[in-house]
Amino acid sequence: MSNKQSVPSKKTDVDNFIAELEAGTFKPKLAHILNTIAASQVTHGKANRKAKVTVELSLTNFGEGGQVLIASKLDYKALTPTGIKSESSVSESVFYVGRGGELTIERPKEDYTGQFQLVQQNK
Repeated sequence: MSNKQSVPSKKTDVDNFIAELEAGTFKPKLAHILNTIAASQVTHGKANRKAKVTVELSLTNFGEGGQVLIASKLDYKALTPTGIKSESSVSESVFYVGRGGELTIERPKEDYTGQFQLVQQNK
């Protein structure tokens, strides 16, 4: 019989993840894009014309320390009176992967079972 206590895995805090992505610039960029395309849709949208925003996240291994490189891409198409205005933004961020796959900007500490857990922060 094992004496090891199980440390539950945590889920990624999506609000914190988005706030930390691209060193904190992703969230305000997304807000600006959403405002831009919503205004363009209301102003220039017709039945068959649609504004669009696409968010793409791609993960690859980074180094040897339980990290991933997250490539984030924001594309949008805003309507204009005569067509479409489009822009694309691409950036990369490095995140640590904690127990159970939890993504965090902070390095997890190793607990007594040899598994990684996230460092508790006083908030």
